[in-house]
Amino acid sequence: MPISLHAAEYSEPSQMKVGYVITTPEVRSPLMPGVRGDFGENLGVLKDLGYDTLEVAMRDPEDPDAQGVEAEIARSGFSVTMIGSAPSELQDGVMMCHPDAEIRDAGAARLRSLIDAGEKLGALGVNIGRFRGTCIPGEMWETSNGWMRDAMRAGADYAAARGMKIYIEPYNRYETNFINTVRQGMEYVKEENHAGLALMIDSCWMNSEDASIPGAIFAARDWIEYVHVADSTRGYPGSAHIHFGDFIRALREIGYEGVLSVQIDQKPAFRVAAERSIRLLRCYL
Repeated sequence: MPISLHAAEYSEPSQMKVGYVITTPEVRSPLMPGVRGDFGENLGVLKDLGYDTLEVAMRDPEDPDAQGVEAEIARSGFSVTMIGSAPSELQDGVMMCHPDAEIRDAGAARLRSLIDAGEKLGALGVNIGRFRGTCIPGEMWETSNGWMRDAMRAGADYAAARGMKIYIEPYNRYETNFINTVRQGMEYVKEENHAGLALMIDSCWMNSEDASIPGAIFAARDWIEYVHVADSTRGYPGSAHIHFGDFIRALREIGYEGVLSVQIDQKPAFRVAAERSIRLLRCYL
């Protein structure tokens, strides 16, 4: 493993853990940035590479193809830190905010199901990225913004009652107009002041939405509870131009000791991308 001059800046190793996004068998969308395929085999690869924990992206916990993953994860010895919600939007078109009330109701029901699945797996909660949908510009802005906030509060209520949280992820402007920057996410979570709502960040979206990645981390230092890691093209860390030394240095400086969850496209191939990701991240930890 290469020697990192960055790591030499610190007298103690970081307590951050490295996780990886793995999809459950009912997820079939090629747009989901997580490893698909044979669930048990993929768990074995991640275990061999030295990953600490998992983020499990689920489409529908009630789908028969999703049954049995709890037992496979238990056999693998992995912990699960987060449930990913993106497949519900990508594959089923289900989301929290939408002009169609039936879709909003389906989104609320799906979020409760994902929270229940996360509780069984011992996860911290469910992350909310593209699954939240988007508000309607123009005359419907206030109404749709109300739908969004009501859905967030209802989800946070349900999660908090189970000792969990929903993690709002600042997301790119091309796919939502509700919380794009880390500062917007911080201000929202601070304003809501809800035990079931927390802020997470994603290095890829920060690259496109925040003027300074380290600056955004420092500004939200008291609010960041979970971290997605991907390079600027959603490739593995080190495949494009994000400076992960600066990224992790900023996280260390604010005292972050949580998970770096690798959420990437599986290019050039799963094992290659997963191995290159953990090798680079370990250099800085």
